[in-house]
Amino acid sequence: MAISTKPLPLLYFLCFLQMTSSEKLGGSLPDFEFDFDALPGTQHEFKIFVKAGEEECFVQKAAQGANLHVQFEVLRGGDRTINVVLIDPNYQIIHHLPYQTDGKIDHVAVMYGAYQFCFDNTVSKLAGKLVYIYIVTYVPEEWTKYVKEIESVSASVLNFTGALAGVQTSIEQVKLHQTESRMHVIKDWYLVTGNNRYIMYWSIFQICVVIFTAIFQVFCLRRLFRVPTMTPTSKPRA
Repeated sequence: MAISTKPLPLLYFLCFLQMTSSEKLGGSLPDFEFDFDALPGTQHEFKIFVKAGEEECFVQKAAQGANLHVQFEVLRGGDRTINVVLIDPNYQIIHHLPYQTDGKIDHVAVMYGAYQFCFDNTVSKLAGKLVYIYIVTYVPEEWTKYVKEIESVSASVLNFTGALAGVQTSIEQVKLHQTESRMHVIKDWYLVTGNNRYIMYWSIFQICVVIFTAIFQVFCLRRLFRVPTMTPTSKPRA
């Protein structure tokens, strides 16, 4: 089997790189601009269908010293075997896995540039192959720095979460105190209303007693000073 190492412009995976996140992989990459959400590496996971008698290649940019990891598995199609090669930016084959159902490639990039991952199905003239692919590219130093930053952020988040928990506890205590105060206000309102009703009824009763007593006293005094104008013999009293 002859595997072509010439660049395949139509097979460059530029559309895939545009659709997925991009990241500056550390090191000096003057020709590439990555922005993978500030992550220290790239990660791609997808499925492709390699037609019978054809070859599919994908391009992954990597910085010098970056680790390249490719894992694949033929899900269906014919004898479920395929040829896999890794080509460096100088179009030299650096890894070749012939007739594999599944496998992986680990490589440390000695130069920055575009690395090609080619899946060759030219030996199969009738059956296409459905292949699952998982690609990871990262710089170990940047990854270690990223992990430390994540741990620092996690510690800050834990502290912030603890502060929020304390605030939430204080809010719950305030709500409890407000509920208790509201219950005391209701109790005091009923007490004041009851006292007001008692005083009002008692005052009305006392007013009635005073009025009745005054009327009775006037009546008694008038009875005491009532003098008849006629004698028992029906003669005018002198």
